[in-house]
Amino acid sequence: MEKFEKQDPLNNEQKKPEETLEEQETMKIKGTKEFQLAIEEGGLDEAITWLEEMKDEPKYDERWLDHRSRELMGALCDAGRLDEAEKYIDYAQSEKGKEGRRKKIEALKG
Repeated sequence: MEKFEKQDPLNNEQKKPEETLEEQETMKIKGTKEFQLAIEEGGLDEAITWLEEMKDEPKYDERWLDHRSRELMGALCDAGRLDEAEKYIDYAQSEKGKEGRRKKIEALKG
């Protein structure tokens, strides 16, 4: 069902349609800023999904993917989700970066 903006007949201001409960519970990531906010607010699953959808997007280059995957990997490590964090080792642009990520996870695993 498509949503349309409704006018308030009393003051002619545009009102946005109310979001469904499902939409309110799901963080909407539309770009890098929302991705970073999702990480900060603990929306790691949403951030993972969005990054996976965007990793082959032509407007984002390897450097962008390196930085975003490092941010996400760090948050996953902080959350104790080390197995998921390991996936982002190979997203690093350089061998040195990959090695640093490996060492970080190994150190956290003890």
